[in-house]
Amino acid sequence: MKKIYYASGTIGDAYVILCKLYSVAKKEKILCRHYVRYKRLRPIIKDIYSLVPNISVEFISERSSDIDLTGAFHYQGDEREQDRYNLKPEYYPEFELENIGRFNLPEVYETLQIKAGSHGDRSLPPEIIKGILNGTRLPVVVVGENMDLPVENLGAIDLRGKSSIKEVVDIIKGSKHFYGPLGFLSFVAVSHRVMSDVYIKSQEDMNAIKFRIEAIEEWKKFLIRR
Repeated sequence: MKKIYYASGTIGDAYVILCKLYSVAKKEKILCRHYVRYKRLRPIIKDIYSLVPNISVEFISERSSDIDLTGAFHYQGDEREQDRYNLKPEYYPEFELENIGRFNLPEVYETLQIKAGSHGDRSLPPEIIKGILNGTRLPVVVVGENMDLPVENLGAIDLRGKSSIKEVVDIIKGSKHFYGPLGFLSFVAVSHRVMSDVYIKSQEDMNAIKFRIEAIEEWKKFLIRR
């Protein structure tokens, strides 16, 4: 019989929860019952959990009355999670990823995400984007959500909306540096030991980074807060 875990949160939360479930899921099949308020996010959350094949997902319409896993590492509910599930997070997970050879990427490159946030706007301003693209000597690969903002004329390789979750993770994993707003892909970067300029836009972002990247030394040492 599969072990059952209850979870809640959006895209970035799902990745942190995946790190919490990783050690168990590498050894046995488990079921994650996940609540997310926004149904449109379910496909990408399912793709995130699929980074570990032993995890299957069921989406539930209400938060569980059981203690659920959250997308934070250190907060007031940590002890309750540990008492309920006894999980040891893996801060540097290894995934079976898809071959990205079809993109013909340079041997050495950096990655840039322009927009993050599934229920709020965490977009980098145009002047910051131009500063990043003009300030590096390495080719820049732009990943993540597509936007009406051309970057190819600035010399970037634009893969927005052209790659799967597994491909994006592999692209970031292979990069020398990551630039982007706080969110799922910044978590991917630091969890693959990629130095990352992470841009903070609001008080909500400051609280979120405190309980995620800055909460653990394993991730914090790869963070450059902007």
